[in-house]
Amino acid sequence: MSGSEFRTVVRQMLAIGALSVLVAAAFHFPLIKRFARGEFRESFFLREDYPGIRMIGLGEAEDVWAAATGIFIDARPAPLFREGHVPGARNVPYEMDSTRIPDDTLGILPGRTVVVYCEGGDCRSSLDLAKLLHGRGHRDLRVLTGGWDEWARAGLPVERGR
Repeated sequence: MSGSEFRTVVRQMLAIGALSVLVAAAFHFPLIKRFARGEFRESFFLREDYPGIRMIGLGEAEDVWAAATGIFIDARPAPLFREGHVPGARNVPYEMDSTRIPDDTLGILPGRTVVVYCEGGDCRSSLDLAKLLHGRGHRDLRVLTGGWDEWARAGLPVERGR
């Protein structure tokens, strides 16, 4: 390939790349506007702001549960909790009142690993509850990214009622 052919190919690649970016931006413009307004800020967290929170996958959550080294908190509403939850989990529905956590739950948390979960997918209540607990001084908080849906789909133990 000669030098001029190479430059032509590079220019064409750059043009295609630029065009792709423009088409994607035009297609997702409403989403970009929402992001610019800060609508998604609460969905994320900065490690510097919340050094005690870690996102974990199903494998690590299962290890914590099997070793009985942590406490599981289900942030889903009570009716969903009663339908099925991680055995031994405590139900603290985040929607209930984000400033009220039962004293019997708060009393057992200090110094323990806390795994918080909600439905899964785009559910934010587990992260929001973990942020609240972090604000109350708890520093070993883990948020199960796949949530209850992933736990149940994997066929892991389930407890009902309570």
